[in-house]
Amino acid sequence: MKPTHAIQYVIPILLFLSLSFTVQASTDSNYINSGDSLWSQGKLEAAETDFRNELKVNPESSVAHQRLASLYLTQNKTKEAIDEYQNAITLDSENPKLFLGIAIAYLHLKYYVMAETMVMQAIELNPELEQAKKLKTYIDAKKDVVSAHPEINKALK
Repeated sequence: MKPTHAIQYVIPILLFLSLSFTVQASTDSNYINSGDSLWSQGKLEAAETDFRNELKVNPESSVAHQRLASLYLTQNKTKEAIDEYQNAITLDSENPKLFLGIAIAYLHLKYYVMAETMVMQAIELNPELEQAKKLKTYIDAKKDVVSAHPEINKALK
């Protein structure tokens, strides 16, 4: 693995770890709590099942959608992660951390403009959110590199 490729995933995953369990972390849902526990044990399929079961009993659970999105993102199921983040945002459009999550997913796809748009929305919702500021700096740096070296963008495709 090239160092630049590794860096591409290191920052988003570090941000994910700081975000994933802070989005409405306290919940009374047994499925969410069980899914979180299973996930921390590396039992990803079972965790996904619990999060999906939560959606069966509570289709309006932005937390369940967020957990699924984050779980998918860690498995490089980026398009599925984006779908789930969009569902979560539809249910909880005032939560800046959901916008950061979807921004990270867009970064995985190298959709820098969309990622930046989502980060700006997060900053608009919470101007003091340090994670958003750091991610914005990272996106700006990535855009600068790609702009300065168009051959890199072609090589990444």
